[in-house]
Amino acid sequence: MSLKPDDLKILISKYKTMNIEELKASIDHWEESKNCPNQLPSPSIDIAKKELELKYKERKEQIELLTKSLTSSSRVSKWIFSIRAILNHFIESKI
Repeated sequence: MSLKPDDLKILISKYKTMNIEELKASIDHWEESKNCPNQLPSPSIDIAKKELELKYKERKEQIELLTKSLTSSSRVSKWIFSIRAILNHFIESKI
């Protein structure tokens, strides 16, 4: 069974709106029910798997970006704190 272009667009947009957990659960369900007569055509399962891979990749990139951001802001905060401590110590010693 082949999908029409409009059906394919609808299917892809549906998959894009699902979160990772929903998409994974749907794929697992479709794979378990492969022997049912009302099964989804295999190209749609493949599309769902590719969308899931994309979502995992995006999640990994976001985690890496947040980790870098946290690391760099932490270093900046340490420098600012150190400079403030030195200035406070200098000001207190002058008084």
